[in-house]
Amino acid sequence: MRTEQGLSLRELAARVGKSESYLSRIERGQLDLTISTLKVIADQLGRSILSLLDDGSSDSSGLIRAGMHSTLVVSPELRYDVLSTPNPEVSLFRILLKPGADSGRLPYAHEGVEAGVILQGTVRVRVGKQDYVLQKGDSLTHRSSEPHCFENAGKGDAVAIWVVAPPTF
Repeated sequence: MRTEQGLSLRELAARVGKSESYLSRIERGQLDLTISTLKVIADQLGRSILSLLDDGSSDSSGLIRAGMHSTLVVSPELRYDVLSTPNPEVSLFRILLKPGADSGRLPYAHEGVEAGVILQGTVRVRVGKQDYVLQKGDSLTHRSSEPHCFENAGKGDAVAIWVVAPPTF
């Protein structure tokens, strides 16, 4: 996407405040990222984080068969399975967090609304100055314009289903 927009590594690095070698390692899949860093890079490319996965092969009917979901592996501890096809209204995904996994040191914000439900484990979500400790069956809806972040607050794996509208994530 960087090259499609005619951006050099140097130009993108200056825009996101990272070194050229750092971005090069990301492009080669040699570096784990935080959601905060991914969001800054996606914003500078004028894309959503999940659109970085779109290879154009999505079924136009909106159907994704089991086992065919795109996956965004942020780190060995944090994975997103994309459950919706690319569209301008909403993105839906499953988040899998290993113990200790989080979205990064810094909260991030974007336009829209988010909502999610915890399927397994315990997840702490911070929205603005408010912390929510969510367990299996708990759900949360919040404005994405409030700085927010999350972490697995339990001893085992955590799994959540999350939706972002519009798909700015």
